[in-house]
Amino acid sequence: MRLAGSWIGREGVAAAALTLRWGSYLAVLLDSDKPVWAEAKLEGTSRISDGEMARINIEALAAFAEWVALYRADPNGQLYMQLVDSAFYYLPMPKKTTKLKVKAFAALTADDVAERLIQNTDAERLAGVRANADRYPTRIFANASVNTAWRNGPVESIHAGRYRGYPLDQRRITAVEERELMDFASQRLALGMAICSRLVLEPQQRPWREQVLPYGLAEILMVTPTGWTLTESSRDVRLPA
Repeated sequence: MRLAGSWIGREGVAAAALTLRWGSYLAVLLDSDKPVWAEAKLEGTSRISDGEMARINIEALAAFAEWVALYRADPNGQLYMQLVDSAFYYLPMPKKTTKLKVKAFAALTADDVAERLIQNTDAERLAGVRANADRYPTRIFANASVNTAWRNGPVESIHAGRYRGYPLDQRRITAVEERELMDFASQRLALGMAICSRLVLEPQQRPWREQVLPYGLAEILMVTPTGWTLTESSRDVRLPA
């Protein structure tokens, strides 16, 4: 099969499709077989509950952690490349191309930036993040990636607002909004995979736990999420009555 776009662009679209659009609870909210909720067109309406948002976050970051682990097991290996191309080809996405967006996320691979973060972190917190990086290095990287690709993006205007109900039999996010959400996520997950590749090929070959440490310390750059789980893969949703 002939596929359009650059390799890194396909990586971003595939990652967003597998981990977020089709691999999380978000698929329930984007079901195109459902009619669009009338309230979705009212400005200031919250269309994703806190519980639903938490579940999407957790399922997406857990899936992305698995995706990163698969890549790292055999960087640019045949299996990974086949999975990227298959996901790109077979999973419906509103936009099949993306561009690489270089943001603060990429700067954390620079030694001087990482060193400043470490020096400006108090000893107790640094010790805690180091301990987590020892046990859950891939999850720390995945949490930061999903935070920048999903949570700190256009979804916030869909999540925030006035409660008017959260129907499950109607689509609460429009097709135009889906396109914007997936384009934003694809760009930033493409960057995440590019950074993952850069770290794998790093000349000095630092341990993975040291490479990801800055991604657990960068709240000030809006990269590191606050209070996100390092172990959960899903969570129950309780919608308001």
